[in-house]
Amino acid sequence: MRKIDHLLLLLAMLALPILASSQSKRQLSLQEALQLAEENNLASKSAEARELAARGQYRMTNSVFLPGLTVSTTGVATNDPLSSFGFKLKQEIVTQADFDPATLNDPGRIDNFNTKLEVQQPLLNLDGIYARKAAKNQYEAMSLQTQRVKANIRYQVKKAYFMLELAQNAVGVLETSVKVAEDALKLTKDNEAQGFVKHADVLEAMVRVDERKNQLLEAQNNMQSANEFLAHLLGVDLNTPIETTDPMIQSPTLAVWQASETTIESRSDVQAIQKQIQGAENMLKSEKMKFVPRLNAFGAYEWNDSKLLGTSANNYLVGASLSWNLFGGYKNVGSAQHAKAQLQEAQYNYEDYLSQSQIQLNQAKRNVELKYQQVQSGKLAREQAAESFRIRNDRFAQGLEKTTELLMAEALSSQKNLEFIQAIYNYKEAVFQLELLLEKDINE
Repeated sequence: MRKIDHLLLLLAMLALPILASSQSKRQLSLQEALQLAEENNLASKSAEARELAARGQYRMTNSVFLPGLTVSTTGVATNDPLSSFGFKLKQEIVTQADFDPATLNDPGRIDNFNTKLEVQQPLLNLDGIYARKAAKNQYEAMSLQTQRVKANIRYQVKKAYFMLELAQNAVGVLETSVKVAEDALKLTKDNEAQGFVKHADVLEAMVRVDERKNQLLEAQNNMQSANEFLAHLLGVDLNTPIETTDPMIQSPTLAVWQASETTIESRSDVQAIQKQIQGAENMLKSEKMKFVPRLNAFGAYEWNDSKLLGTSANNYLVGASLSWNLFGGYKNVGSAQHAKAQLQEAQYNYEDYLSQSQIQLNQAKRNVELKYQQVQSGKLAREQAAESFRIRNDRFAQGLEKTTELLMAEALSSQKNLEFIQAIYNYKEAVFQLELLLEKDINE
């Protein structure tokens, strides 16, 4: 038994540091949270991967200018009269005896190994040049979209950071409310024992305690959900307890932004659409350039021998080709019409997106001012409710106030306190949304 006791004690000692570390909170400032999200957020990494894919597609278009180089080795054995004589020529082993009609008509087996180096050099491919420009536009658009994704992630992190703080503050308020309700219940029971109040007052106080405890449980659940969502955005373990160190401003000032910051054409998502339109324009030009000739150069150098990779005989070939597809069964015409229609659609979508974005921006500006006014109203209501509760609490301690009236005053004070905290969060969220729409930090 002593050995078992020692073993259990040892295991407990080993488990204590693990349990302590698992419960330790990770303190994070808002800037630290934003930095973590920039490094670890999965949506950000996915956007970066799409950008790399677009860059790869753009680099593929280097083939419009750069040469293509291939090396091949081919080995054959034949007694075909024409091929046999040709291979002897390639190997430079033709003799006078090979012109004998009997030998020409019925040659023996010959082996030939051909090693070839081929080069293809584009000279003038206008359709490919414009297709390359379109690929570059697409890559630039994807890069701008990545910027927009990261800006949206910053917006989500800011919201989640203060949502967690909102939930933590709500838990604190409700913990205080539970304590007040429990104290009131205890005092009510004491008064009942002395015959000052009825048992109905005790039952009502008990109901109030249960209500406050249920609200506290719900707030704690909301805090855990907010913690997990923030951890997800930051790319850390979902079970990591996070403690915010940047408190919400209790008396925020109205956000101020410059009039020059209200334009949206310089926003990354709008610029991305502009790049897509430029890409559509270049694709239309590429389709039109398919009606003009293409000019390409080519060359080859080869070795022929009866042995693998032999170099006993060699030759070269250089040349150029000019091709012109005059008619392809309306394939090129249809492609050009399709590209033109896509360009028009992109232009219409851009105008529609600008209009909707301007509406969102105007609404966001008005929302910031509205939420600020709600903060001021909530602050006044909280102060008035707190003063009312203080007065009734003093009267209750003197036996001049009923339990129900005290609990109602406390409930109102807690409600207004929670509404004030929520109003501050709503204001900060409105500011963050305006920052996202402007892609600029706003001074509060």
